[in-house]
Amino acid sequence: MKKALAGKRKVLVIGTVFAIAIVSIIAILVVKQPNEARERAENTEHKLPAEIQSEIERLFLEPEAIVRTDISRWSVDSAEKRIDIFVWKLTPENERLNGKVIDGWTINITYDAELMKEIEKRNAELERLKEIPEMQIGAWSGGINPRTSYKRVDIIVGNLTPENQQLHGTTIEGWEVYVWKSQVPPGEEEQ
Repeated sequence: MKKALAGKRKVLVIGTVFAIAIVSIIAILVVKQPNEARERAENTEHKLPAEIQSEIERLFLEPEAIVRTDISRWSVDSAEKRIDIFVWKLTPENERLNGKVIDGWTINITYDAELMKEIEKRNAELERLKEIPEMQIGAWSGGINPRTSYKRVDIIVGNLTPENQQLHGTTIEGWEVYVWKSQVPPGEEEQ
C-alpha cells in the first residue's frame, strides 16, 4: 500500500513539473512580453524578408509546426539571400529543412552552441543555488521566444521563502526568473 502511494506521488510530481514546463513554453510563445523585449523583437522580426515571412512562420512558428519549440533565434543575410535559423536541438524534422530554398532564399539550420553554453552557465548557477537549503529549489524549466529572444526560467520551490522570492523577477545569465511554489507538499515525492 505504501509503495503504491509513493508511486502515485512520484507520478504527481513528474506530472506537475511537466505541466509547468508546457505552460511556461506556451506562455513565452503567446503572452506579450515587456516593452523592452518587444522593442528588441521588432528589429529581429522585421528582418525576415516579406516574400517568405509567411512561409517561415508556417514552417516554424504556427502552433501545429513540429519544429517551432526548437528554434532559439534567427538571422538574415540579405546580400546572400540566406536565413540562418538557430536551434537548440537538431532533429530530423528541422534538419530536413536545412538547405531548403524558398523564393530564392536559402534556409540554413544551425545548432545554437552559444545558447547551449549560456544554458549550461544558467544551470550551473541554479545548481549552486539549489544547494542552499533556504532556497528550497526542486526543479526548473526554461523557454525562449525566437521572435523576441526573450528567455525565461521558471523555478519550482518547496516553499516560498524570503531567499527564493528575492530571485523572482531577476535575471540569471540573461534569463528572466519566475519562482513558483510546488503544489506537491515538501518531502512527499521522496517517500
